[in-house]
Amino acid sequence: MVRAQISLFLAIAVALAISACSSSDSAEWSDGSTTGSGSNGASTGGGTTTGGTTTGGTTTGGTTTGGTTTGGTTTGGTTTGGTTTGGTTPPPGSQPFATRCAAPGVIKCVSFDSAADIAGGFGSNSGIFANSSGVKPAIDTTVKASGAGSLMFTIPANSSADSSGSYFTNFSPDLLTQFGANAVFYVQWRQRFSPEFINTFYTSVFGGGANGWKQVIVGAGDQAGGTLTTSCTELETVVQNTYQTKFPQMYNSCSGSTSHGAFYSFEEPFGNSDFKKQNARPSPFCLYSQGPNNYFPPNGNCFGYVANEWMTFQVRIQTGPRLTTGLQDEWINSLVTLWVARFNSVSEKVIEFSINLSAGDPSQDLKFGKVWLLPYHTNKDPNQTNLVAHTWYDELIISTQPIADAQ
Repeated sequence: MVRAQISLFLAIAVALAISACSSSDSAEWSDGSTTGSGSNGASTGGGTTTGGTTTGGTTTGGTTTGGTTTGGTTTGGTTTGGTTTGGTTPPPGSQPFATRCAAPGVIKCVSFDSAADIAGGFGSNSGIFANSSGVKPAIDTTVKASGAGSLMFTIPANSSADSSGSYFTNFSPDLLTQFGANAVFYVQWRQRFSPEFINTFYTSVFGGGANGWKQVIVGAGDQAGGTLTTSCTELETVVQNTYQTKFPQMYNSCSGSTSHGAFYSFEEPFGNSDFKKQNARPSPFCLYSQGPNNYFPPNGNCFGYVANEWMTFQVRIQTGPRLTTGLQDEWINSLVTLWVARFNSVSEKVIEFSINLSAGDPSQDLKFGKVWLLPYHTNKDPNQTNLVAHTWYDELIISTQPIADAQ
């Protein structure tokens, strides 16, 4: 994990690390297929990449060994990937932002109504980073889900992977609200996408398509005493538009751990040679074999992005106990769930995945405690002249309880 102490030299190092480490993505074969929930070193950041060709370990998807999962609790055995049943869903009905912020369990709300909401930079509890060209997110007072503004990212006509900078916030000002073993927490945000952002096929510096833009990174919080964390940590759990499929997927860890490699895709093996890319979708499912022309109804059932409307995303992370043998670098039998809702619609479960979440070295005592919002797009080619695109974020909520749908 890239770590930093507060100093001018390391401030520069961490700023660069945010760009470099945010490059994590699930592995992909040269034919465009993903390795499923087991990118064990076979990705840009795990294994060895030379001239666009990645070498390293390969697996063909995660499996659940021993026990069954019901209601979000795994009994028996060790879970390394697959479907679960149950789990706590968002409360029925929709609520305005102020009501959701006042609900029991809420520990952080960000309205993105003014510049004060994004003030801060390196060494701050929350704030923004500009990219190497000085482009950074800003408050937009004309496009918003509620209140006086939203957080807008602009993707210029020619831009590299870190096209727009990033926003980050710790869960609490005192850094005491963080989540390690045997914990449950929720992160909800609203996001809007311009048609140019969704529909542009961004090319890669290595040829073909780039790896796909991120939406959110839930990762390790800063630690008392001035120890800061970047977006690229053992813990990171990421929602992204993997390989520009136009629907959200997820992965875990910038480094990997005992049972899985870095950038471990939340894809479930299905049949002899297929994968569920969104494993909580009902029949006809969301399958790799459906391909780009059939991911969506009526042939497929992937839940896709929609332009020009405020969509709502909610991630639930339930950590299990720390592994007691070997490196002890995982929270075993953990469960990650993603719900998505269109504007003024009920949330639908998209992903519910059992996994041994990477926890890092026990001596470091890393805990979930920081959220990054950023459209980072690994391997994006700066020489491609695309239409200027935008994405907006609003109504960020972090809670220990399920969060109602947005109104």
